[in-house]
Amino acid sequence: MIIMKRLRLGLAAAGLGLAALVACCAAKVPIEPAPAGGPERLVIDIRDPEVYAAGHAPGSLNIQLTWHQLKDRTPSYVPELTRPIALRASNLFDAQEAAAILQELGYSDVSLFEPEGADESDTLELMDAKELARVIATGTPPMIIDIREQSEFDNGVIDIAKLVDQDEGPLAVEGLDKSARYLIICEGGWRSSQLASWMKIQGFTDVVNVIDGMAGWRNL
Repeated sequence: MIIMKRLRLGLAAAGLGLAALVACCAAKVPIEPAPAGGPERLVIDIRDPEVYAAGHAPGSLNIQLTWHQLKDRTPSYVPELTRPIALRASNLFDAQEAAAILQELGYSDVSLFEPEGADESDTLELMDAKELARVIATGTPPMIIDIREQSEFDNGVIDIAKLVDQDEGPLAVEGLDKSARYLIICEGGWRSSQLASWMKIQGFTDVVNVIDGMAGWRNL
């Protein structure tokens, strides 16, 4: 088992007090609080897109744990392996798994975000494919960014969408107007949430995640 250091659990999300946490998990992960006054950490929120959209820490990046998203997508968005990271998870077990994955990828400074008392007032606007179709029908839709991979593009795209490879999102939006409105779509709302959250970190002010993605679009 990979041993993680400097981990703190988001106690409110897990529903455990510190004493109970140490008692049930000390054999798995040594718990060390992040040093007071330490470096500012990038919060990586590993919860599902709908949960993230409803409320999260300002400036947090949504890269989901499951379907290998955290393992496969994190290097594109966080290339600096020494970047201090705090994980926002729904429960202890997800947090432990995520911390192990990040350590395996080479990230050297990982702790856990503690939601109790923290500001999680930021939200991300969601839109479904039906609403997207209505917006396109106006004739003057905002830019649509489709973040998937080539094999998916080959099976169908929205004609007016800007196609972006799933690993090129950060580079593909460089130079875009940060005050404009952007609708981000992928297959099912996960990779689009990653790019949308990253764009907000970079100062884009009006970003929307098409939550049911191209799967929803094809069902129209």
